[in-house]
Amino acid sequence: MALCARDIMQAEVQSVSPTMTMEDLEDLLLKERIGGVPVLENGALVGVVSRSDFVRAAGLERSLAGAVDDAADQSGSAGHGGSARSGARVFHARTARDIMAPDVVTVTLDTPLEEVARVLAKRHLHRVLVTEGTKVLGVISTLDIVRLVADHRLREVTD
Repeated sequence: MALCARDIMQAEVQSVSPTMTMEDLEDLLLKERIGGVPVLENGALVGVVSRSDFVRAAGLERSLAGAVDDAADQSGSAGHGGSARSGARVFHARTARDIMAPDVVTVTLDTPLEEVARVLAKRHLHRVLVTEGTKVLGVISTLDIVRLVADHRLREVTD
């Protein structure tokens, strides 16, 4: 009997609201030691935010703040470094909705594990959400699949 998403998914999924600030999102990702979270609005999946999204947005903010500082330096304006500090405040005031990916890759409870692995590999993802409509039922990470291999659970099922 082949394994399906329901057999290996983690049913307890940490999620965030679209209005969660970047500062709170950063704290959550670090505290929970997770790489990404679904964004739910009134219980419905509206997006996903990963550490990569967070880093990309933070890098863009720093680049923009640096460009403003460089322009101020060239024009002789006072207050060097002020825009970088201001940019950090603006960044941390942004919300999950501002950086989330709205097009979420999902699978169903009955998706075979081989297909889950193909989706992860093809899309270069670290996790995929298991859904029913817009309701999140679980998550499967690449680490979950690695654990199956390490625990020899795949061999038992396919033999």
